[in-house]
Amino acid sequence: VSDATPNVGDVVTFTVSVSNAGPDDATGVSVTDLVPDGYGSITNISAGGGVVGNTITWSGLTVADGGSVVLTFEATVEAPIADYTNTAEVTGSDQYDPDSTPANDDGDQSEDDEDNTSVVPQVADLSLGKSVSDSSPNVGDVVTFTVTVTNAGPDGAAGIQVADYLPAGYVYQPGSMSGGVVQNDSGAPTLVWTVGTLGSGASMVLTFAAVVVAPTGGPGEYVNGAEVVAADQFDPDSVPGNDDGDQSEDDEDAALVVPRQADLSLV
Repeated sequence: VSDATPNVGDVVTFTVSVSNAGPDDATGVSVTDLVPDGYGSITNISAGGGVVGNTITWSGLTVADGGSVVLTFEATVEAPIADYTNTAEVTGSDQYDPDSTPANDDGDQSEDDEDNTSVVPQVADLSLGKSVSDSSPNVGDVVTFTVTVTNAGPDGAAGIQVADYLPAGYVYQPGSMSGGVVQNDSGAPTLVWTVGTLGSGASMVLTFAAVVVAPTGGPGEYVNGAEVVAADQFDPDSVPGNDDGDQSEDDEDAALVVPRQADLSLV
């Protein structure tokens, strides 16, 4: 296989090489490849092979004495909840083979006319935590939000992006963001960091400051949520970029402040 440690969603190329040690040419050779459910979207099958379901078949091949025939196809790596052992074998030949029997695959690849290969998809369990420097500030105070992104592995994570959605209860303090860019979305800024890579067991801390403004009574005006919105590796317990507001996955979190109020009156 072209990549033994791909990411989920990657397209990998499988190569099957059929060799003939002779002494005669081999004719009427058939080869079958059983693609397990860890792969999908089987495409670009070479040498006139065909696929039915998850079984690829090549037939009518000729392998000259001392020669080889190379067969290839591509498949997309699916989420790691399935089998990735891809098995192929010679299932037919006009000539007698002295040390193997075509089409007798028993799963152990004990004969030299059968073989398998497998992949181990990369997995990076990203989590995100959110906190605020003062959960009961006064209106007009500046508070600092801290976002911590952690990779529990087992593989390193790459292509990580984090977004923070600043609600109406705050005004972003220009220049306070530790890297990243500020994007305006209908007047409510979204702060986006391109974290890049994070090794297994590593964390990164992201911060910014905002001014607490007077309450307007709008829903969630002081609930400041953040989440991982992109990553190259598969996360076993969360999906980047699917924030539905309830922070139900561990790659998203929110921090809340309750501004102090004092209703003064004078007669």
